[in-house]
Amino acid sequence: MNIQFQLCGLCILFLLIVFYKSHKTLQLYKEKVFYAVLCILTVSLIGDILSLVAIRFRESLSLFLVEAVCKSYIITLIWGAWSALIYVMSDLYPEQEHRRITMKLMWLLLVQSLVIYLLPIYIFADESQMYTYGPAVLSVYAFVGIYILITVAVTIVYRKQLNPRRRSAILLWMIIWIASAVIQFFNNSLLIVGFASTLGMLILFVIMENPEAYLERNLDCFNSYALTEYVKELYDRKENVSVMEIYFENTGFLEEQGMDVNDVLKKILSIVKEDVMVFKNIHLSLVLISETSEKLEAAGATIIEAFSEMEDFWKSASMVLASNTAAFSDTEELFRFMLFVRTEYKDEKEKLMYADEEMIAKFKENYLIEQQITEALLEDRVEVFLQPIYSNQEKCFTSAEALVRIRKKDGGLLSPGVFIPVAENNGQILELGERVFEKVCQFLKNTDIVKLGIHYIEINLSVVQCEKKDLSEKLISMIKKYEVDPKMINLEITETASIGARKTLLENMKILMDYGFTFSLDDFGKGESNLMYVVEMPVSIVKLDYDMSKSFFKSSKAEQVVRAVLSMAHGIGLSVVAEGIESEEEANRMKSEGVDYIQGFYYSKPLPLQECLDFLKAHTQKAEA
Repeated sequence: MNIQFQLCGLCILFLLIVFYKSHKTLQLYKEKVFYAVLCILTVSLIGDILSLVAIRFRESLSLFLVEAVCKSYIITLIWGAWSALIYVMSDLYPEQEHRRITMKLMWLLLVQSLVIYLLPIYIFADESQMYTYGPAVLSVYAFVGIYILITVAVTIVYRKQLNPRRRSAILLWMIIWIASAVIQFFNNSLLIVGFASTLGMLILFVIMENPEAYLERNLDCFNSYALTEYVKELYDRKENVSVMEIYFENTGFLEEQGMDVNDVLKKILSIVKEDVMVFKNIHLSLVLISETSEKLEAAGATIIEAFSEMEDFWKSASMVLASNTAAFSDTEELFRFMLFVRTEYKDEKEKLMYADEEMIAKFKENYLIEQQITEALLEDRVEVFLQPIYSNQEKCFTSAEALVRIRKKDGGLLSPGVFIPVAENNGQILELGERVFEKVCQFLKNTDIVKLGIHYIEINLSVVQCEKKDLSEKLISMIKKYEVDPKMINLEITETASIGARKTLLENMKILMDYGFTFSLDDFGKGESNLMYVVEMPVSIVKLDYDMSKSFFKSSKAEQVVRAVLSMAHGIGLSVVAEGIESEEEANRMKSEGVDYIQGFYYSKPLPLQECLDFLKAHTQKAEA
């Protein structure tokens, strides 16, 4: 009796079961399906051995018992092939739907099993080989073949929906199974189908189902891949849980304070109770998941207490608690929300940030705006408006500021006050800025605005653009493409733009100025503007912020500050623009103080490109008359 293959396969399967059960798992539905397949194939291999034993001792056993054992074994082959199909479909359907499909296919499986029991089976045995044959065996080959072909077809047809590693493992398993079945069909003495099943499970285990693939070994918790799979299943089940993310903004700061990051994470993990799921996210953060927010609040309070004497710790760390994950459609949206909460709290000193319903509503609103920006960029509904700037010296409009606008699908305009803050937070401002620059270049190439008295167009550079090392390269490439004189463009920067990447910005400014661009300092008077900044930055124009201009007319202190700025700017050869001027009285006052340029609704609101051209033509004709 040659059962070496079967015994070897059985040992491998038992080792897989022991290894699998001895490791911490997520208890995912897919894990349970895999374990069920593993058990079915183990039972099948045991049945293979028992059938050979029954045949070997058939003379001392009843024929009915021997045939029953042999039929039971070949039926488990159908169950094994059926379970492979069920396993593949676990990647295609949510848990509840997959359970329903499994129950329906179970009835078909039971009918097939009954058919095998009713069909005759014959036994061949001599000194060199033992095997079964007959209608029951042929039917098993047919049923198994059908399941294997369906499994392969499903894997290929739905390959984009399947996990790539699971897809590869399944196809490799099916190839081995088909090859072994063909070999055994033509050579009955080689009983290798059961061992082929073992190889299939070994491949699945190594490529896809190894519990260690879910573990962060250094910290003894689950990793980011496990987090994705776990939260995805929670959404499939429509379960509402609470999530807390402990995020480290700057690990370098921790290291400067003599704190090892891994030691910090281990200390946090030692505090968290075992009934809370803990994951190490792809970024340097820990994610805690529990059925109730109370457990996470308690964990957060304990962590705050444990690090209460380390104030420097909280300069780098933050905790966000979201108790209503059902408000989000998927994992990606959930963690975008966690980032949004951290951004909203960035100016506050809260150690534990609560993501309440109001915050969720604000995030949803921002997300809708983000979608509108994305669609506008794709559908070319991003427009440039120009606001003319009046020169008090030349007594005409000599420049204009380019302002971004988004045209909605219904033809209306999305307010800049609504979409610009969102774009600045999520990085879309970079693409918007580049789109505005290109449209201005197109406009300058296709019009002769110089004849209307315009010397240059002012274009805002976002903070994100100023941080890019290739800023000068991109802008120079663009004006070369449209054959625009760089002197026709003045780039506006803000003080904020240079804080994060001052060296990079200054290097780009030098290259651009050497090429012919000029720069102005926008929003002076907003935030923490200081006079030394004006002195140090290579700008030719200073623009007084709207609020500063308004304060000039309301506060004697502000009046003195504006006069000091004017005196200093003119003293070092800079021009000054007053923004937000809305009346003749304001314009005259600013002119009497020596302001060089006036920008505001008193002269003109921002206008679409063609309307701005018409406005400038009309003003030029009036001046000539």
